[in-house]
Amino acid sequence: MSLLSGDGSEYRARLLDGGLYIAPGHKARELLTVYLQTARSETRTLCVSKVGWHGSAFVLPDATIAPDAVETVLFQSPHAVEHLLNVAGTLDDWRANVGQLCSGNSRLILAVSCAFAGPILALVGGESGGIHFRGDTSMGKSTALIVGGSVLGGGGRNGFVQSWRATTNGLEAMAELHNDLCLFLDELGQMDPREAADTAYLLGNGSGKARMSRNIAARTKLTWRLMYMSAGEVTLADHTQTAGQRTKGGAEVRLLNVEADAGAGMGLFEDIHGADSADPFARQLKAAAQRYYGAALRAQLEFIVRNRVSTEKAIRDILAAFIMKHVPDGAPGEVHRAAQRFALIAAAGEHATDIGITGWAKNEAVGAAARCFDAWLERRGAVGAFDSDAAIRQVKSFIEVNGAGRFQSSKALAV
Repeated sequence: MSLLSGDGSEYRARLLDGGLYIAPGHKARELLTVYLQTARSETRTLCVSKVGWHGSAFVLPDATIAPDAVETVLFQSPHAVEHLLNVAGTLDDWRANVGQLCSGNSRLILAVSCAFAGPILALVGGESGGIHFRGDTSMGKSTALIVGGSVLGGGGRNGFVQSWRATTNGLEAMAELHNDLCLFLDELGQMDPREAADTAYLLGNGSGKARMSRNIAARTKLTWRLMYMSAGEVTLADHTQTAGQRTKGGAEVRLLNVEADAGAGMGLFEDIHGADSADPFARQLKAAAQRYYGAALRAQLEFIVRNRVSTEKAIRDILAAFIMKHVPDGAPGEVHRAAQRFALIAAAGEHATDIGITGWAKNEAVGAAARCFDAWLERRGAVGAFDSDAAIRQVKSFIEVNGAGRFQSSKALAV
């Protein structure tokens, strides 16, 4: 209704863009405005301005997936929204040409499972957070993001994948548009290093900055709940260090670093399914993911809205089993939080397999998440608190570099 407050040009632009024919002339425009302001309908529809879960319904920009008995819920934004939650091909097409080729590749399975984890967060009260693939160029990182993004949609230059090269305001809007989904971001190195750590907090905390409106009243903050997957040649800590800043443990646990190199001599890949080498396999996967996309998410949501209670139980059972098996004894809270994220991703991928979406073998998603969790632990180098471990490493490094010039042993002093 706010679009009708002025001369009506804004609402007419929206209707014309949507395909409505409006006769030329002032009289036709005035009559249309009168009709829209005075027409009354007995049918009521709930309009929401954010994608994601609204009660038992999951709202997408172009569709609402809900149980039959639920009232009609529609996505309606006061501004035109450009999104990539599109569908091309069928679920069978995606499973045969994308999903099954991920089998045997822990990083690919993790990326795809991360996409399935977005809608699961609300079911189990999970916290927002991210996974970051770090590795040298031409290792397959971008391909993994495109493959993971094909679960949700595509149609952009890089499929469903967005770029880290954005302002904080732009990332806030992007995050809200991916509420209850998974956001895929490529090339961390393109982010301003002075803002990188704060952005990790921003995405992980699930809310934007507080701002004032023109009349000095507080604006409604943008909010979201999401998983996000990132890739780049540097880690968050390395990138922020270029700006002379130190990354704290809170930022590190919000974006967990996993080495993209899977250790099989083929970069990110471990099984190239009969291809001549990793390069043609990556090209094949990328082309397939950009041709077939979006159907897997719709299939997952269709199952969840009709089987929500059993889905929640299945997810919680896998979560508990993963934590019990893979978290080291005496591990600090940071390790537990990281394990919770890997466990949620594992549970989402395993559930998608159980309902016939992925084409993977049973327990393959759990195994892939466990290998990546172990890789994160190995890179972290310890199971103590991050800030304490970082301080110890810093002191140790200082002594190693400056020991001869600044320190003397007690024996040397006695002599």
